[in-house]
Amino acid sequence: MPTSSVHFFIEQNAFAFNTPQQSFGPQSIDAFNLTTKFNPSGTKKAFSICKGVVLVQPGSTADKVNVILRPYKQPFSELTIKYFVYRGLNKSDFFTGNLNLINTAGPSSTDFVNKIQADYESFYQEPIYNQNSAQPIAKPIFTAKFIGYNEDVNQVPVNTPISDFFFKESQFVDAGGVFEEVEHTSFELPMIDGGKWLGNFSGSDCGVDVVLNYGDYKQEFDNSEFTFDLQYARQAYAQITLLATDSDVVKKLKREQTTQFIDIVAFYGLFVKEGKVTFTDASNAVTSRAGQAIFNDLLAPFATKNKVYLYIDSNRNRSYNYYNNYCISQTNSNSIKVGLANALLETAFGNLNWPLHVFELDQSNSNDFNDISIQVIASSTYEEIGLFVLTGDVVNESDRGFIVKKNLLEIQNSTQDLNFSKVLSFKVPNIDANGQKKNISSIIRLIYVGNEMNFSSSSSGMLWEDKKRYLLYHNIFSNITTNPVFNSDENFLITSVNKPKLISYKGFSNLMNESLLNNYVVFQQGKKNVVNADLSVTSFTKEKSLFIAKKIATLDNFSIHKPNVLSKGVHSCKMNVDSTISEYSNYLATVYGSKDYLLKHYLVDDNGMNVNVLSLDIGSQFDYCFYNLGITVEELNTLKSIIPVTATNVDFYFQENLLNPFKDSLTDVTYFKYSIGIIYEDINGTLSVLMPSDLIFVYGLSNNFLSSKEYSDYEEKSVLDSFINEANIL
Repeated sequence: MPTSSVHFFIEQNAFAFNTPQQSFGPQSIDAFNLTTKFNPSGTKKAFSICKGVVLVQPGSTADKVNVILRPYKQPFSELTIKYFVYRGLNKSDFFTGNLNLINTAGPSSTDFVNKIQADYESFYQEPIYNQNSAQPIAKPIFTAKFIGYNEDVNQVPVNTPISDFFFKESQFVDAGGVFEEVEHTSFELPMIDGGKWLGNFSGSDCGVDVVLNYGDYKQEFDNSEFTFDLQYARQAYAQITLLATDSDVVKKLKREQTTQFIDIVAFYGLFVKEGKVTFTDASNAVTSRAGQAIFNDLLAPFATKNKVYLYIDSNRNRSYNYYNNYCISQTNSNSIKVGLANALLETAFGNLNWPLHVFELDQSNSNDFNDISIQVIASSTYEEIGLFVLTGDVVNESDRGFIVKKNLLEIQNSTQDLNFSKVLSFKVPNIDANGQKKNISSIIRLIYVGNEMNFSSSSSGMLWEDKKRYLLYHNIFSNITTNPVFNSDENFLITSVNKPKLISYKGFSNLMNESLLNNYVVFQQGKKNVVNADLSVTSFTKEKSLFIAKKIATLDNFSIHKPNVLSKGVHSCKMNVDSTISEYSNYLATVYGSKDYLLKHYLVDDNGMNVNVLSLDIGSQFDYCFYNLGITVEELNTLKSIIPVTATNVDFYFQENLLNPFKDSLTDVTYFKYSIGIIYEDINGTLSVLMPSDLIFVYGLSNNFLSSKEYSDYEEKSVLDSFINEANIL
């Protein structure tokens, strides 16, 4: 539901209509528009949709710029937006002259210019001194480079990630008496409130993109994800195009990229059921609309105003039926039923082969909503079946967004089509048009895992052998090729991966049901103290990587969870952590969201080798909110070194060399042990597994915290019998 009001991105009645060819979505089997394009009737004001950080970039022509707004506060709680991208604004509203000076503040200047000019003046109210001089540095001319704008592609290549701008702090030097930024990313981007005048859309070739936030990270490898770089940021519009030379696998990977984008019209349509949209009219009056008035007064000019989009995320975070494991049979490639609840038709999921389903048909009813109903392929023998509604008003019995197995399957009903789930129905607001009820554009987003992967064509027998018990466990951690977005020498970095994963471990543990997970990775220097023969202590450091999957929603018993931890989000961040300090509550609060957390270790003997096995406790209880995997960066690099250059969708693979759990005969401590490798899709799209030649073993008291011996040795924050283990001699 909406968490705050949201502002319309352009002044009211800015254009009469946009055409289907200009609209978001599939245009053909080979082209998908990511941008909603429009041609305003003259210059029209552009407004910030919500409070956020602003980056301005050159546009498609010399007289235009594009603006990227990164939300500071999400306007709709069920959607996490990464960027709103405004395309085709007048450059003259922002900059002037050959040096691209920031426009001066004044009554006729935009809210954006007035805001950044005020911030700039405030920054220089107090003198700033160069570290080698007692003289204050003179205030420099306020040029476009200070807010990330640079037209010189030699200084700022077009393949520069947009994240380089949003995650960089100001760095200034005195260069020959002139105060200059160190490089193109040496500035702090300005923040602006929602509903503020950014600039003016030009009279032609304008557009807007809405990008979902999959996290803040960099990829070390080409993982076939969409590339958010300056080339994307500076285009007149964005489109995914399939080439005749693309292989079938490449085409499928490109199609997957569309699922990170949504229609701006459907975004505003979500506020019709509950919420409001403020807007600015041609006379600069600001007002708001709610309910059907949002459609009538703001959305009516758009060609997609009646389209409802269905997104289904499924196995291994791929779209529904990506692996062809939801087909009705080997001779029937249909995978879904759609339509009215009492009149469903069998079809293939998607629209023109793109991985989202589009509903637009009129309905006849007396309600203020239309019925969007589906049935998905469901296996009655699949123990981990589950569905979570990310976005959408579901009619079926659900619990906090979860639809459990008993509400998905109707095994005892002899009339039920056993290939399909129960009917899943959603209510979408409608509008009356001459007696016919038309959809108001909206979005339905589901995570559904209802059938096993097809391992018959896999390149590894291990997959087939391990699939029953550990298939989901292989896929709960974020992609192992992610790197932090920060370029920093600080010793603590967190990178977030916000693409939710649905797991069901009811068959694995009687304490755990279904949960929704988000991921993040902590990179930090660890320390090991070794006591020498003369009782002196020698300290060693090693970089560690801790992969964490956090429950953000769950059907588990809440007595085993800390509710405020579940509710807290995880964001990319950096900080200094002093490894010489033995009080780690701030560290644990940053990583896990509460100072009540405590890391413990237990000594076990693994065939004559002493190993510290880690666990995470909250207060006096074992933690169930997090899954953890700790290995050193050296071990992580070993795994990265075996990844084929053509691999995609790479995750950790856990191999059980002997039947778990193990038991230390001396201490009676029971523990788990796995060797880890990688699971990925090869150049042919086949699911494959590789293990390093020198196996990397991880240990844990349970599957909630697994770590290598090296990682545990350098984990100085763990405690044994309530005392800090300051001198690790193991």
